Amino acid sequence: ARQQLFKIIPRSVIYMKRGQVIDLHGGGQAVKSYIHIRDVSRGELSILERGRIGALYHLSPDQGVAVRDLVRMLCERTGRAFDRATRAVAERPGQDAAYVIDSGRARTELGWAPQVTLEAGLAEVVDWVDAYWEQIQPQSLEYQHTP
Repeated sequence: ARQQLFKIIPRSVIYMKRGQVIDLHGGGQAVKSYIHIRDVSRGELSILERGRIGALYHLSPDQGVAVRDLVRMLCERTGRAFDRATRAVAERPGQDAAYVIDSGRARTELGWAPQVTLEAGLAEVVDWVDAYWEQIQPQSLEYQHTP
């Protein structure tokens, strides 16, 4: 909730609400790490309080999720048929097959682990879009670079 609207999660919810079809680049096969901002904030606090100076700590969920599986979860949550809500399109140029990082050091040295499940985070976004629909609806869903 409250993230940039062009990101896949809020954009997908908005498209579903509008009845628009979601393009799945490369069929949605790319695997990404989706983590809730509260888990990132807790991890950053743990690093500040207990991290070793000079050590690198990554914060990531337990596993990566294919974009198509993420959108399928949103379809189930919003009562949309996945096959009707999506279409496979060509992959974007330069797209990586996976964005997954290892948070093993943060987990073992700091005792950190994500606490907000992907399902709970998706529910928050759906509820947020519903609650702020009038303000969200006229907003652009395209990335806009501002220097």
